[in-house]
Amino acid sequence: TADASVARYTADYSTQKAMAEKLQAQVDGLEQQIKTFENELVTLKARSKTADSMKKINKQLAGVDPSGTLAMLERMKQKVNEDEATAQAYGEIAGRPSSTDEVDKLLASSSTSEPSEDLLALKKKMGLIQ
Repeated sequence: TADASVARYTADYSTQKAMAEKLQAQVDGLEQQIKTFENELVTLKARSKTADSMKKINKQLAGVDPSGTLAMLERMKQKVNEDEATAQAYGEIAGRPSSTDEVDKLLASSSTSEPSEDLLALKKKMGLIQ
């Protein structure tokens, strides 16, 4: 009876050990499959980003119009010319004298009418007159 129990427990142990080994093998197989899927996912994400980038580039290349490029260059030239003219005008303004008497003289010479109340208020605010 003790021998029978030992034999039965030994058989149960062997069966359980075999099942545990089989389950461990299945777990190992699943882990390997998960790693394979993760690697494939990374590859697919990279391919997707590459495809999106290529699509954007090709879309832009397809939309490139030589006349549109020339028009853009002309607009840029015009903008640069305007900026240069503005800079030159500021330089000329900076080179002019700016005393109160000269401002009054310029105002008097350019118009025979009296300055408006707003101009007088502005001059007072700026401290040009008291």
